Amino acid sequence: MKASIGSLNLGQLARSVAGLVLATLLYGCSVTSHDVEPATLGKVSSWEALLAVADKPGPIVFEKHLAAHWAVDLSGLVNLDNPVAVAAGLKDKTEPIELYTYSLQHPRYGTFLVDSGISERFRRPGENHDIAWIIRQVMDTSALRIEHTTREIASNLQTPVEGVFLTHIHMDHIMGLSDLPAGVPVYVGPGDTEMKSMEYLVTQGTTDRLLGAGTHLREWQFGGGDVIDIFGDASVFAIHSPGHTPGSTAYLVRSTDGPQLITGDACHTAWGWRHGVEPGTFSYDQQRSVASLMRLIKLVRAHPGIAVHPGHQSL
Repeated sequence: MKASIGSLNLGQLARSVAGLVLATLLYGCSVTSHDVEPATLGKVSSWEALLAVADKPGPIVFEKHLAAHWAVDLSGLVNLDNPVAVAAGLKDKTEPIELYTYSLQHPRYGTFLVDSGISERFRRPGENHDIAWIIRQVMDTSALRIEHTTREIASNLQTPVEGVFLTHIHMDHIMGLSDLPAGVPVYVGPGDTEMKSMEYLVTQGTTDRLLGAGTHLREWQFGGGDVIDIFGDASVFAIHSPGHTPGSTAYLVRSTDGPQLITGDACHTAWGWRHGVEPGTFSYDQQRSVASLMRLIKLVRAHPGIAVHPGHQSL
C-alpha cells in the first residue's frame, strides 16, 4: 500500500514539487511574496490636466531629505552604449550616489513620503537581519554612509506619516519602511510586485523583510492611462514611467515653492538628465526607459520652472 497524504500519494507529491521547482527555475520568482490590493487613493487624470497646472505652485509643503551616501557601477545608472555616452567617453566606474526620501505635507490629508529613505537598523549593521548576508556582500551595504534615518526625519515632521508613495519597489527605495508604524500603506506602480527574475530567488526574502510583515501594498490604478491625481485637487500627480521597472512612477508635486518633479529611477543621475541618456543595466526594459525619460524631459523643457530631482543625484 502506497503512503499518501490525503488523496495525493507521495510519488505524485514529488512530481508536483519537482514541477514547481522547474517552473520557478525557468520563469523566476516574484520580487516579493507580499499581497497587493488596488489603491483607492487617487483618481484617473490626464496628461492635459497635468500640463494645465504644471507651472503653478500649490499647497504642498515639500522637503527633500538626504538619507545616505553610497556608490554603485556607472554602467547600471547610465546606458554607456548610448551614442551620447560613447561620444562623451564615459567608461564604467564606481559612481557616488545618494538615497533620498521626500516629505509632502498636504493641508487636508496630512503627510506622505515619496520613497522611504533608510532605517535606524542600518546604523547597526551587525544587528540588522533584514538584508541577507549574500545581498550585503553583492550590494556592499558596508559602503553606506547614513546622514538622516527615516525615524529622525519623521520625528521632525509636523504630522505623522500617513503613507509612502514608492517610485518603485527596488530594495534601495524601501530601506526605511521599518522606521514607520506597522500598517502604514505603501503605494506602488502597476506590475512592480509581479516582476519575475531568477535573481529574486535570492532577493525575495530580503525585499519581504524590508517591506515588513505589517505593510499593506496598494497598487496605483491608472485606468489604462498614465496619470493619477492623487488627492483629487491637482496638487500631486503620479506619472506612470515604466522601464526601470514595469511600475516605475514619477511624481509631479505642486509645492508652495513651485512645482517639483521626482523622477525616481527613470533617471538616476544628474549627467543622465542633462544629456538625455537613459539608465543602463539596472533597467528592466531599456526601450521603455528611453521613452519614459524623454517624456519627462519634454515636460520640463516645456515648463522650465519645474525643479527636477533625479533618483540618486541632485542637479
